[in-house]
Amino acid sequence: MKNLIKKVFSIFGLGVYRLDQSQNGHCQPPKLVISSPLEHNSKEGLNAFYADQETAESYLDLQFYQRLVTFLHDHQTDYDNKHVADVGCGAGHLLKFIQDNYQPASLTGFEYSEAALAIARSRLPHTQLSYFDVYEPSNLKFDVVFCVEVLEHLLYPEKALRNIVEMLAPAGTALVTVPNGRTDTFEGHINFWSPESWNVFLREACQGFEVEAGLIETDATNFAIIRSPAR
Repeated sequence: MKNLIKKVFSIFGLGVYRLDQSQNGHCQPPKLVISSPLEHNSKEGLNAFYADQETAESYLDLQFYQRLVTFLHDHQTDYDNKHVADVGCGAGHLLKFIQDNYQPASLTGFEYSEAALAIARSRLPHTQLSYFDVYEPSNLKFDVVFCVEVLEHLLYPEKALRNIVEMLAPAGTALVTVPNGRTDTFEGHINFWSPESWNVFLREACQGFEVEAGLIETDATNFAIIRSPAR
């Protein structure tokens, strides 16, 4: 099966390599041969990546997701009895950690890759998991929204972020993360934000919301905690 996924990746000019771990446990980007970041981030590319669950999950740093959940909780965000969503939920690890450690009123995952959704549904059979195009606005509202390591893959990240923050219920909170562009060298990423450009981007995209931004994970990750006004 692993040979099959390698062949599928080669269609898009990709190779399969195991990730290295940094000292803080956060996975480093795979050293893939990428002909085009747009192809790498296409639906076909994502489905190829998640086509083999064992191979795909060997690339994921599960502790990173867990640390982000704890990080937001430590910043005065409670998950108990709250409606929680993950935009770009991948294989569902972040939602599974919340399910196992808190008592949310509901969990919802949104994902662009059908292959990733299939894995997430096997892990979270009683969770609402749906195909979602982040460029399309949603009428759904949540108390807490995660969007972790997604915007760097998008051609129109400002449009996506505006749709994400509009999913916040009154007094809701979102945690959005992207790699620090000063240290991120992965050719499959479309956007590279330094801490300074990240702040400028947030001010433009999140007008009307309270935003706290900074660096976490030993300066490897830009974060934004975005809070909607209590209407």
